Amino acid sequence: MTELSGRCLCGAIAFSGDADIKMMANCHCSDCRAATGAAYGTLVFVDPSEIAITGQPKVFKHVADSGSAMEKHFCPNCGSQMFGRNSNRPNVMSIRAGVLDQKDAVKPAANVYMDSRLPSTPIDPALKAFPKMPG
Repeated sequence: MTELSGRCLCGAIAFSGDADIKMMANCHCSDCRAATGAAYGTLVFVDPSEIAITGQPKVFKHVADSGSAMEKHFCPNCGSQMFGRNSNRPNVMSIRAGVLDQKDAVKPAANVYMDSRLPSTPIDPALKAFPKMPG
């Protein structure tokens, strides 16, 4: 278990918990790029029951290329991306690595959606790479 905590830019949304990190990956899909404005998003996947959230995130819903119903949870005040949910993985929540207090805990194991990555994005060859989301 890993102690995780963090907050949005303005502090209106915060979270904490002792969680088992199921997976950590850099996602290069076009949805993550559009939502973050960055070349990719780094996601920490945990069981949502292990994380306590204070404040009320706003939720944006959309459909992924896989057909999954997706949710992006963000601060309605400052716009910070915080969490994500996928209807195909009901016992998993993603936390955007950029909002974590524990910066040393951010150690992605893979790059996913490499088929969608920006060609100029540097890629660590030591990480596993998948054309889409595995499993």
